[in-house]
Amino acid sequence: MRRRYEIISKVCQELSEEAFKSYAGKRDYKRALEIYTLLATADCVPRDISNFSKNMLGRLSKKIEENT
Repeated sequence: MRRRYEIISKVCQELSEEAFKSYAGKRDYKRALEIYTLLATADCVPRDISNFSKNMLGRLSKKIEENT
């Protein structure tokens, strides 16, 4: 069970980093939105990553509103 948790944590961390790169570097807001939504709503995601994803969804929505 512990090993499964470690694998899930690592994958979630990598997804979070990918979403941040899409948000900050590439300005690919659609991809960042998809990843952050998945991380914020899934049950198996560690709490700290889920909370970070919810925070980033808020920032992302502000950026999208500014650009439209």
